[in-house]
Amino acid sequence: MPTVAHLFSFALLAVAALAANNATASGGADPSLYPDAPYTDIAHIADTLGRVKQKGGPASDELPNRPVSNTVVTALDGKLSTVAISPAVRSVWSKHGDSLKPRASRHGSFWAKRTHSGYSKVFDGTGTHRADRDGSIEGTAYLTYTVVSNATYNINDCLAACDRVSGCVFANLYYEHNNDLLDHVFSEKSNLKCALYADIHTAAEKTNRGGQQSEPAPAGLTYIQQSSGWAAKSLADPDCPKGYELVFGPTDGANNAPGYMGFAFIDKYDVNACASLCDHRDPDPQGGHCKYFNIWRAVVNGQPTTYTCSMYFFPADSSTAVNYGQGPLKVTWSRGYRKRDACSSF
Repeated sequence: MPTVAHLFSFALLAVAALAANNATASGGADPSLYPDAPYTDIAHIADTLGRVKQKGGPASDELPNRPVSNTVVTALDGKLSTVAISPAVRSVWSKHGDSLKPRASRHGSFWAKRTHSGYSKVFDGTGTHRADRDGSIEGTAYLTYTVVSNATYNINDCLAACDRVSGCVFANLYYEHNNDLLDHVFSEKSNLKCALYADIHTAAEKTNRGGQQSEPAPAGLTYIQQSSGWAAKSLADPDCPKGYELVFGPTDGANNAPGYMGFAFIDKYDVNACASLCDHRDPDPQGGHCKYFNIWRAVVNGQPTTYTCSMYFFPADSSTAVNYGQGPLKVTWSRGYRKRDACSSF
């Protein structure tokens, strides 16, 4: 069966030809003026995509309410990585159309608690009868989790927690049974977990079924019940990184453009992280410093898989954003940013 990389390689020549024609016709960088400038290495990106593993969620022994980790580079130019980026200011999603703007999480300034009217239910749980079993999300862009009161199935408190965590756009609420820490150690004395993510997930990603021996035998293994998912109804653009301007996006096409310097996968959709990678990229012997990056989300078989930052020494634009994916791989949330003293969208 063809792999994602093979399918991408098959389409590479057609995509490159279309990108070159579009760039010339639209007045963008003319590849004929730079005959040796490398184009985006789509096949290399696709091959690395098959090796990176970024799905996660709360571990059974994880402490609740941990601070959100810095964005991590999970691959750099094809080599797997675990290097964290420490941005001065986090640039993340905000919720749009519900009186929410980007939150200054570094200073503890959060928006007030709301009801769940700003969210829509993505999937239901399977029930709480004795024999009912479910799974919690194992997905990309996991942020943190909290424990809410299990006196009721406490949706409002879970979504209020999402409001307080910078970048949160999705919450997975579920019961975890036979977990000694939840039942007897943590102060909440509740087994109702609320896991928070910076990406939207589906029921197909409910792959954590428990199965850990948290309490000493003969106590049963952990198991999950009534796992539901809630997503922000709409998303606003992330803040533009300092020194950059938005050139295009969001679209469903990634750049295939000249002046390509390399790529990185990161564990969240974080435009500041991409800008930092561009700023600190070693100059290309031919083209000099990085002047442009393209960030996009890779969705494979309908599931978010990673977030790509492609870097260039020639600024590109939407005319070369013609890589839409191939086979099971789809490009989504693609944006292009170029360096500039002031930041404003076109």
